[in-house]
Amino acid sequence: MKDHDEIQGKGVYAPEVLEFVRSANNYCSWLEEASEMKPTDFISASLRLLSGVYQSAVAVERTEPMLETGNERFVTEQDWSGIYQAVLQLLGRHNAYLRIADGEEYDRSDLVSHNISEDLADIYQDLKDFTLQYRQGIEEIMNDAVFEVMDNFDNFWSEKLLHALQALNKLFISRTDPLEEMENPVDPAEDEDVPKYDNSFFTRLQDQNEEDI
Repeated sequence: MKDHDEIQGKGVYAPEVLEFVRSANNYCSWLEEASEMKPTDFISASLRLLSGVYQSAVAVERTEPMLETGNERFVTEQDWSGIYQAVLQLLGRHNAYLRIADGEEYDRSDLVSHNISEDLADIYQDLKDFTLQYRQGIEEIMNDAVFEVMDNFDNFWSEKLLHALQALNKLFISRTDPLEEMENPVDPAEDEDVPKYDNSFFTRLQDQNEEDI
């Protein structure tokens, strides 16, 4: 027999939550296959999928945690790095973009160089953990998975998503094909000009989880 909330389409089974789960799953599955894509296909697909994640996230009703400790994390630093490197290989020098500095970083008038690959990997980490937590089917864990991913969306990666979306949109509108500009595959280990990834978000989430426990 189905749970009462599931029958009524409420709580963790609300249509808005289920739509967000679908969007998160689609995004993660797509990034896991990124290395097999053409750069131009990757750029156009990224606009659809990132927009879908954002649209579904803003529709989810915010909730409160039910458990005293945070949920288990599944994404490893190696997983994060794999996504980062796959996107970097696809975009090459177009991976970097400029954005206005946040108040906590530098003077607000400064421009900061950032990476699409870092943004997408950070979002992947949060959404992959969420989907693996949610599919466990235990309502308390599912509820807290929704709470945690929405809290991170509101306070952290929604802006990353919009920055990446804007940068990718510029590549799409200009019909940029990174593959045409790559005579050889990018090797981050040998090219000092290629931006190296910053795993600060991964570390911060791990530390935060340990503090909760």
